[in-house]
Amino acid sequence: MKKKADLAGLTALIYSERQISRARLAEKTQLAPSYITLLVRRLQQKGWLFEGEHAPSKGGRRRVLLHFNPDLAHVIGIQLGRVYLRVIVTDFLGKVLSFKKLPSETREGQAHVLELLRREIGDCLARDPAIRGIGIAHSGMIDHANGSVILWPRVQGWRDVPLQETIGREFGLPTIVEDSARTLAIAEQFFGQGKGQSDFVCVHAGVGLGAAIFIDGELYHGHDGMAGELGHTSIDEDGDLCVCGNRGCLEVYASGSAIVDRVRKALEQGVASTLIATAVERVENLSLELIAAAAENHDRMCETVLEEAGTRIGMALANMVNLLNPSRIILGGALPRVAQKTLVDSLLRSLRSRAFSRAVSRLEVVISELGEEGPAVGASLITIKQILHDLCIAEEAGGLCSQAKLSNPES
Repeated sequence: MKKKADLAGLTALIYSERQISRARLAEKTQLAPSYITLLVRRLQQKGWLFEGEHAPSKGGRRRVLLHFNPDLAHVIGIQLGRVYLRVIVTDFLGKVLSFKKLPSETREGQAHVLELLRREIGDCLARDPAIRGIGIAHSGMIDHANGSVILWPRVQGWRDVPLQETIGREFGLPTIVEDSARTLAIAEQFFGQGKGQSDFVCVHAGVGLGAAIFIDGELYHGHDGMAGELGHTSIDEDGDLCVCGNRGCLEVYASGSAIVDRVRKALEQGVASTLIATAVERVENLSLELIAAAAENHDRMCETVLEEAGTRIGMALANMVNLLNPSRIILGGALPRVAQKTLVDSLLRSLRSRAFSRAVSRLEVVISELGEEGPAVGASLITIKQILHDLCIAEEAGGLCSQAKLSNPES
């Protein structure tokens, strides 16, 4: 670890480990224990680090574990989807302190949605003066380099929208905008089913379909930041036209919006369904939850629609497994959450029948347990990482490392 990177590397390691002893820090960083002690002491004096529990002992003196001050900064995490806006506030360790869910009202236009965002962010800031950053998980196609919304399928007026710049400039806080599938994957790596996994794929299956890919423990963005657009992989070259301009995209057949559209059309055409008794007068308000509940009660039409969607997602995932050979696939989002039995069973059958037997023999397919706030939590975590980086730069400029480096024999 280079001298200038000592502080950034040390704090990043402590944060990623959640709790770690000074001795373990020295082992992992190859820095002198005396230097570690001096840096840690200064960070404690500044209120960054606290001492917590003792590490399990195999004999000898028990090591004290260090962890970050959870109130070093609070962060707003937002998931902006086509149907719902979810707003959370987390502490510096990613613990959710508050949660709010409301309609995103995307049909009202871009200006209306941006005003809705401003209102909710402003309310959070008014309630919590400790907020130091904003993270936004967006369900559209995101330019990872600058946080702009390249395209939001099925939503009018969202093309090349500089969302990160707009919100960051207005509130004067570090702001990060990222794809919802990627933020969910980061939350999974930190708290959930991706913890301890080096090579895994996280699928976010809701109104749309997206995926995030981790290789050697790092999120893979691709050359232009477009990796993971699972919903826009082609499964039928002569298929229906997708909003992206291609034909036969997976999202046309197996996304949440496609499932709702198909069931709605079937009801309008008079196909027999138990939904007629509960939803015919509000067919425009059909939801995945209603469809999944009907399928659970053996509504044949709903079962068929969900099973066929699961089969198609399984086909796409089989291709991904054959290409990437991940150790685990994490299924998150509304679809696996509300339709686990019907859709996921058919997905697994399709995946296992199409992927190489060796690649799938030790593959684990698991359901996210983070709940609907998962993408917003991941957005918060990305922003916390940026805040921590900025703090380290300020401290290095202020001389913390230069004052400490004389105590490091390796400097």
